[in-house]
Order: sequence, then C-alpha cells, then structure tokens
Amino acid sequence: MLLEERVQVTEIIEETDEIIRMKTSGGIGKAILYRKLHPKVIPGDWVNVNITAAVLGLGTGGWDIVRSVVDKTMVGESVKKKHGHIMKPRYLSDQHSLLTVESPESKHHSLFQKKLMLEGRKVFLCELHSMLPIVYFLMKIIKEKEPLVVIFSDEASLPLAMSRHLSYLNKQSSFFSISTGQAFGAQEESINIVTALQYINEVFGEGMVLITLGPGVVGSNSHYGYSGLAQGNWANMVGALGGKPVWIPRMSGADSRERHQGISHHTLTPLTELTLTESVVPIPVGNYSDKWLKESRDFLSEIDYIDLQTISEEKLTPYLEEVQRLSPFPLTSMGRTIDKDPLFFLGIAAAVQWYFDSEHHSCKV
Repeated sequence: MLLEERVQVTEIIEETDEIIRMKTSGGIGKAILYRKLHPKVIPGDWVNVNITAAVLGLGTGGWDIVRSVVDKTMVGESVKKKHGHIMKPRYLSDQHSLLTVESPESKHHSLFQKKLMLEGRKVFLCELHSMLPIVYFLMKIIKEKEPLVVIFSDEASLPLAMSRHLSYLNKQSSFFSISTGQAFGAQEESINIVTALQYINEVFGEGMVLITLGPGVVGSNSHYGYSGLAQGNWANMVGALGGKPVWIPRMSGADSRERHQGISHHTLTPLTELTLTESVVPIPVGNYSDKWLKESRDFLSEIDYIDLQTISEEKLTPYLEEVQRLSPFPLTSMGRTIDKDPLFFLGIAAAVQWYFDSEHHSCKV
C-alpha cells in the first residue's frame, strides 16, 4: 500500500546538491526531496509526499518522501548516452540514467575486460549503517591517513543521499564510496558488488575495503527475514574471487531482544549457515566481553572455516571515549550511545584493530 498527501512547503531546513529537507503543512510535517529526481522547491511550493511509513510508525517514517513537485519539472540538458545509460532504480517512476564505472561510456571500462583476482585482500562485511562512521573514526585514531573504501549494497536504502553519515564522510579525503545494484548516490556507481570490488582493486592499492548497506535495514523477527542475511553472499563472492572476508560482528550487551544479545543472530546465521568460504571474525575478549560472548565464542571456535581472532578489551576500551570526541555527530546504534552499549562498539573496534594488527597486503594489480 502507498499513501500520499499533497502538502505545501513552509520552510527549507537544509539544502545541498543532493537533498532538500523541508517543513511542510501536512503529513508528518517534514519531508525529504532528492534533487537527482525532482526540481528545486522553495517555501510556498506544493509537493506530493509519500506518508506511508510515517502512518505506520516505522523507523523509515522519520521523514515524508517527496514523490512529485506540483507545476514544476526537471530542467536541464538533454540526456545523452555518453553521460551514462545504466538506469537506477529501474522500472520505477524515478528511474534515471547514471554513468557506472564499468559502462562502455566510462573511462574505466577497459579495467573490466579481465577476471578479478583479489589475491588475499581483506574485505570487511558490515551489517548496520550505524557501524560505518564508527569504523571511520576508529581508523582516524589508529592511523589517521589510512583510506576507507566502502561499497554500498542495495538491500536497504536505494537513495544514499538521505544518509547524514555518508554526506559527511563523502567530503573526507580519506574516504571513498561506490553504490551498487539499484542503490545510487555514492561518489561512483557500479552495476554489482563484484565490479565495485574490481574497480577498487584496480584504483585503490591500499586501504580498508568494506561492504555495507545504506540506512533502513529491515527485520521480521524470523530466522532468515532480514536485510543483513546478504552478508553470507558477500562473503562467498569475496572468497570465490580469492579475497578474505572479515566479519564485523554485530554485538550487544544492552538489547532487550535475546536474539541480539552477545553476538547477534544477524551475524551468526549468515556466517554459520550460508557462508561457504574461510572467514575471519575478530571479537573482543575481557571481563565484560566474556560475560556476553563466551558461549558464542566457544561455538564459533569449533567451526573449521572460521578464523576467530581475539583482541584484548583492555586495548580497545580507550578508543570508546576518543571516537565519540572525534565525531562531529552523536555515534549511536538502535538509539544507544557508546556508554549505553559498549559491547556494540567493542565489536567494531576489535575488527578495526585486527585490520591494523594484521599484515597489510596491497593488491593493486
């Protein structure tokens, strides 16, 4: 079901090259407009907004979404194939053409005429969008100039411009993003995760490579019904191409739901049931961590294709205050800050610390 309402723009809250956030006369009272899809608006304009998520009270309902601007159309130069002909999101009214890195019109097209060989390169797998800035700021603490290269899959948000995290990170010189599948709005576009990896392997000889989702992951309180199940596919692709998948474990000591306590089943299920390749899983160890992780750690240590790597909690704890101090915005996950759920942050810190502790491997071919 789709619910729509016509509302008037009353105030512009934020305007960038990618997005306009506005106050409106109806719906939830505020809306997002994606500038790649719709013309610019000013106070007094009328827009049609999708109010479905807000009516249902969902997490994706924090903003209404502009579907069309009344009596205005997109104005610009005519569409030419040299500007890219790959359509995203295909067969929706908002489909639009993009230049992807592997497209025949791209200057990078020649890079994709051979097989990809990752040759042991580490590729990190990250379920939650809230993990991404934590990874970035931890890297700045440990080794300031180390680049972070991020591939966005399309199991969650398709328009990445709605992410405030990504808006900030895309402006940082040591950060690069590429969107895949039907997702769009990163610094570069690609058709799938494999060609995104191929582009990164050719262009970025060094740096941490990470595959993740945009905001808006979903779950259904069922064994397999959630966005993060895709991590199993990512791991298998990386392993098949000669790379080494490294899982950033989702952990919690504060979540009221038993399935997310300790190491979340959102990590354990795709890792232990759907993964067919050797995987590295860094986890923290210490008095606090052991309280939550001992049972799952013993379980994972018995699986022969899992390389369980333990990092001292004592080594990681000093990062927690420092990482929040470094961030210009609050670092939270599921509404919880570092002090409310330190285990969540320790899990991410363990993966980042392991990356720097392990031998760096440059795979530029």
